[in-house]
Amino acid sequence: MKDFEDDRSAILAVIERETRAYLQRDFHAWERCWHDGPEIRRIHAQQGTGVTVVQGAAVRQRMHKMLSTNTDCVPRESIRRENFNVVISPEMAWVSYDQFGDMSGVNEDLSGHYHELKILQKFQGRWKLTCIVGTQMGIGHVRAPLIEVDENARILWLNESAEHRLRDHPRLRKRGNRLQATSTAAQDELLQAITTVAASYHRHFPCAGHNAVTRAVALGQDDTGLAHICWAVLRDGKFLITFDDSDLLDRQIASAAKIYALSRTQEKLACEVIAGRDLTTAAATLGISPNTAKTHLQRIYDKIGVRTQPALVRLLLNADRRNV
Repeated sequence: MKDFEDDRSAILAVIERETRAYLQRDFHAWERCWHDGPEIRRIHAQQGTGVTVVQGAAVRQRMHKMLSTNTDCVPRESIRRENFNVVISPEMAWVSYDQFGDMSGVNEDLSGHYHELKILQKFQGRWKLTCIVGTQMGIGHVRAPLIEVDENARILWLNESAEHRLRDHPRLRKRGNRLQATSTAAQDELLQAITTVAASYHRHFPCAGHNAVTRAVALGQDDTGLAHICWAVLRDGKFLITFDDSDLLDRQIASAAKIYALSRTQEKLACEVIAGRDLTTAAATLGISPNTAKTHLQRIYDKIGVRTQPALVRLLLNADRRNV
């Protein structure tokens, strides 16, 4: 039993070191976790783009290029893993788990929700990775509200979260078999977002994989002053609408802050503005004076090149949208 626990701890330590090396873009640390031989494999299965197999020396070549050319590091805390299963024999081990979060920082690699299998072998008393199989989990596993629509906003499918939320959503509704925004302006913007996503799909199918195109739509404020947002998404060849997704919003604001070189305080203020809060309330939340908040807002306007809050919100929400 002690030998099993020792091996299990060593195996999970290798997986953790490989993960951290990958996220920190440290190729040499990543390389030390892998066996050097022709039998090694990296296999990715995505619903939109099929199965990709890289083997032997090509694994190292691909990873060296990827980790050398992409310098953005992803925090380890952004990755969550559940449902571990560990099987160990004297010379081999199989570890599987469900993974949630963005593992990559690059568009073509692992992102979203995956089931991952890692195979390790023991070489001269040390465990080394020899194979990784990552399988993208279906859209039914997404916890945020998710609605599949056609190009005319007709509802084809929706998950349980969306069905429940649409019953009392202040800015979105299900009218017959169609999804509608409650205001005319937001409805026009929603349809335009779906049209944009559809046009990208027709130009690039079947190359568009997970979240290949995302277009944010500002739905307006409810009676309490809270702003609501939804996103039109092309994922795995499907046109999807999602909302109430705080993680997606945080990622988009962080991306916009990087693109427009916003300071940390300006990024936080941008979040308050998008949420529909006035400057006095936002200043109190951030622990700064209203005059300081006003100065920061003016600097955000200058950096982004807009003069009104609606224009600011629209650009912040779509700053990282890829025009593919």
